[in-house]
Amino acid sequence: MIALITAIARRCRAALDELRGTPSPTPPIAVAEGTDARGAGWWDLLPFTAHRITLAPGLETAAIGSRPSTDVRTEIVLEACGGSLDGRTVVDLGCLEGGFTLAFAERGAQHALGIEARELSVQRCELARSFLGLDNAEFVIADLKTELPRRDPFDIVFATGILYHVADPAEMLRSMRAACTHLALIDTHVADPERATHGCSPMTERMSGGVSSPGRMFPEYAPDVSDGEKEGLVWAAYSDVDAFWPTEAALVDMIRTAGFARVEKVDPLTDGRGDRWGVDPINRVMYLAYV
Repeated sequence: MIALITAIARRCRAALDELRGTPSPTPPIAVAEGTDARGAGWWDLLPFTAHRITLAPGLETAAIGSRPSTDVRTEIVLEACGGSLDGRTVVDLGCLEGGFTLAFAERGAQHALGIEARELSVQRCELARSFLGLDNAEFVIADLKTELPRRDPFDIVFATGILYHVADPAEMLRSMRAACTHLALIDTHVADPERATHGCSPMTERMSGGVSSPGRMFPEYAPDVSDGEKEGLVWAAYSDVDAFWPTEAALVDMIRTAGFARVEKVDPLTDGRGDRWGVDPINRVMYLAYV
């Protein structure tokens, strides 16, 4: 792990040198000795797949994608915290390319942690963090199922685009509640009880914690996919072959059963902020869950 983080840091320093007009090392920096290095320098980490982050004037991580710095989800977290993240700690579950983690750090969070399972995505996170110079942001390469329980609790748990990638969302919500001291933002797809979307299965039931919930199964990847192939599927689950999407009513029950005291729905599509909710809106819901 130390060798990997050192290699990421070297690559990010090369990015900064390149931007400042200093020639990059030759040959280009690799990810780490003895690994399947991507081979080129920092620039081969661009473009990002989803997060559009301004690194410097005239330099963005992607030409299209969501802008976490102005995304409605960032705004909603700030509003729920009274307009300030000063002194707050935030964990971003399945942070992908780190845009939201960095947005919270920029907004004054005492500490913003992004947990992401794939090495390539964390390299992108570190690249952006280095450009922005945010020492209050941290990224770890880990499966959030094992990493979150071992951490001290956070004021805010940010779970956007992650719950619909796990086989047992009720268990994940219980883990989130144990890790949360103030609020959680949950932004996820749910199952339509009337029709299947997104390639989901017919309606079924899944048991968790002694409670059966209705929903649909979503295939993440083939059961025989190799570890190398899985590493490249940056938008897919990491440790679950399939995911369970509960109905919206079942999701709300799961949140309450997990131990959150108050649950509030937020609907950017009806409050005029849908253009800054950079998601596929079909069967997509957002909830604030308070401790």
